[in-house]
Amino acid sequence: MPINLPHTVLVVDDNLVNLKMLNTILQGVNYHVLSAENSDEALAHIEKQTPDIILLDVMMPGMNGFSLCRKLKQDEQYSDIPLIFITSLSQQESIIEGFNAGGNDYIVKPFNRQELLARVRNHLHLYDMHKENKRLIALSEDASRSKTEFLASMSHEIRTPLNSIIGMAEVLNDTELTAEQRGFVRIFRSAGESLLAIINDILDLSKIEAGQTETENIDFHLPSLLQSVASIMSVRASEQNVAISIAIHPDVPSALRGDPTRLRQIMINLVGNGLKFTENGSVDIAVRKESETELYFSVKDNGIGIPKEKQQLIFESFTQADSLTTRKYGGTGLGLTICKKLTGILGGSIGLDSTPGKGSTFYFTCKLHPALTDPSPVTVENKTPVTCEMLPAASVLLVDDNEDNRNLLFLYLRNTPFSIQTAENGQDAVALFKKASFDIVFMDLEMPVMDGYEATKQLRKWEKEQGCEETPIVALTAHAFVRFKKKCMAAGCSDYLTKPVLRDTLIQCISKHAQQGKVSAAQKSVPRVSIDRNIKKLIPTFLKNKRADGVQLFRSLEAQDYARLKKDAHTIKGTSWMFGFQELGDLCLGLEKAAEAKDQESAGVSVESIVGYLDDVEIIYVDRNGEK
Repeated sequence: MPINLPHTVLVVDDNLVNLKMLNTILQGVNYHVLSAENSDEALAHIEKQTPDIILLDVMMPGMNGFSLCRKLKQDEQYSDIPLIFITSLSQQESIIEGFNAGGNDYIVKPFNRQELLARVRNHLHLYDMHKENKRLIALSEDASRSKTEFLASMSHEIRTPLNSIIGMAEVLNDTELTAEQRGFVRIFRSAGESLLAIINDILDLSKIEAGQTETENIDFHLPSLLQSVASIMSVRASEQNVAISIAIHPDVPSALRGDPTRLRQIMINLVGNGLKFTENGSVDIAVRKESETELYFSVKDNGIGIPKEKQQLIFESFTQADSLTTRKYGGTGLGLTICKKLTGILGGSIGLDSTPGKGSTFYFTCKLHPALTDPSPVTVENKTPVTCEMLPAASVLLVDDNEDNRNLLFLYLRNTPFSIQTAENGQDAVALFKKASFDIVFMDLEMPVMDGYEATKQLRKWEKEQGCEETPIVALTAHAFVRFKKKCMAAGCSDYLTKPVLRDTLIQCISKHAQQGKVSAAQKSVPRVSIDRNIKKLIPTFLKNKRADGVQLFRSLEAQDYARLKKDAHTIKGTSWMFGFQELGDLCLGLEKAAEAKDQESAGVSVESIVGYLDDVEIIYVDRNGEK
């Protein structure tokens, strides 16, 4: 970028004497000056060359200066250009109108030359700083996007071989091995899982810093959540002879509303951190009320403790108490950083008390509200291995260009009632799908010839053309970012699994979708409504408008714009009841209530029901006596 070019000043004045005087003054200090005698000429100059500042008279033929100023300030391309009114209008009302129009300064004629140049110089300095800030922000955003794309690419490339490493370790562990061999398998499987945990931590932190962390606002059962955390960590605790306890104060309600997923993530990180530095001891979880809308959580261990001067550092990225800790206990030091950022997202804060040699207590606050419903307690049980007797027969189409991944899934599914056919790219998958019947399709995303997104779209299009019920298509991918999941679902996928995937997870996914069975399109329940034939001409336009409203409902839901969602639901409800669509109005009433409660899950179900109703509704026109 050139750095020593003179600034360009556009002077607009219908008085040629004033115009020439201003030109002389500005050119005398090396500004490049453009002249215009009216607003039309000014706009013509601006379209050819954007000035750095505009000096503008008010009283001119045609469009006056105030109107030109408003026009420029309403245009995003020119709104940042500083604009100084230079006019003989000295009344207070005119000055106020000038600033209300968007002017940056106001000089009354006759003016002082030095004052004029000082004001021009100051506004140009501010404008230069503003442009530089915008440039730096754009560079920062580009760097952030590049980092996100790099992490997404690296995550995909690392997860793909990890899928084979962890998966083959699981398969090998199920074969006949000597004790020594089983120990070897345990080591390389543990190493693979440790590497996966590091990748997940880096991705989690990247998502948070990029503002891509999605939050929930749903009802959940707090004791069940904490029991699930203890259950997840129980094997590790048992290996280290550590007891995990849970204490919830009696005044803490069991049924709460908030983000259980992020709360569980914080708790697992903190409990895992406690276990990491504790042997032959305990990790104690406690919860009490901090205020009516805030809970206080603590995780106490009797491990090695942290020196006081190191305590605040451990919440920083890639930081542990000291290098010896890193070498002995491993890890990236990202877990506590993630906890700090997540507690901030949930409206709380985090801290710790620790004494070297005696242990640490990590505590955090979290904003939670009473539940709107009464969520049932979830029983935490140890999962039993899936046996063949428990599984339904199912035909599986596996689409993946990686031979190792295909071989792994064959090994996963051997000795099961599932039959498997494979395709190495989306194009082959579409051809195979049209020839044979499948109960479920596992679709990789990045493949040669035709990727998984396009293949899914073509499969859905073919099913629609044939009048077939949709076959479950599960994205099976090494991409772990939320945007990839959204893209998959938008393409028509039914579910989403991230590599590396374990055998039980894969089998349970097949079992779930296979048990749902295939219901023919003819067997689907079609909503019907009787409408007065006197308004028959109005109904096609009504349905067209409501379907367009349905698209807006999805947009508002995606943006979590609950105010807009509630307003639109209320509007659709009223017109639906007015035209006789009682069921549609009732669905909108449910959406209105869900939007008011900011219940994203219930709102999502309501929106899908409304759009589905509008797509499928069958109209029966009747006379006033109810006869067809």
